[in-house]
Amino acid sequence: MKLTKSMQSQFADFEKGFHKGCPTQAWRMFLPEELMTLLQGDDYYEWDKLRENAKYPGYKHTDDIIQNFWSVFTELPRGRSLCKLQMQITSLGGTDADEYYPKAQTCYVTLCLPNYSSIDILQEKLLHAITHCDVFGDF
Repeated sequence: MKLTKSMQSQFADFEKGFHKGCPTQAWRMFLPEELMTLLQGDDYYEWDKLRENAKYPGYKHTDDIIQNFWSVFTELPRGRSLCKLQMQITSLGGTDADEYYPKAQTCYVTLCLPNYSSIDILQEKLLHAITHCDVFGDF
């Protein structure tokens, strides 16, 4: 028996309840792309505002690590960015910063960022952390 057949009854009940709360006639006025934007939100973010309002405990906004972070951040492809409307970047201690990955604490809207020795190491570590989010703190 196929999975679609075995779940047909349960899905029919779900569909019936869904249509009670969200009548299909109301949704038919939208194109699929419009409906997707309506339900998921827009992926346009004002990154300049994020940068202006970010806090840097343990760093100054003029520190190389912060300037390098924003250089790498602005080059990230859409969808791989750290999508938070507020952010705090804090120092992540350690004697050899290049050995550590950044750590995200989404509950506190905080990115713990080691003071990497170069922009290349920062980019490598940040992209690795974003790509492997299951080990990147709370991301």
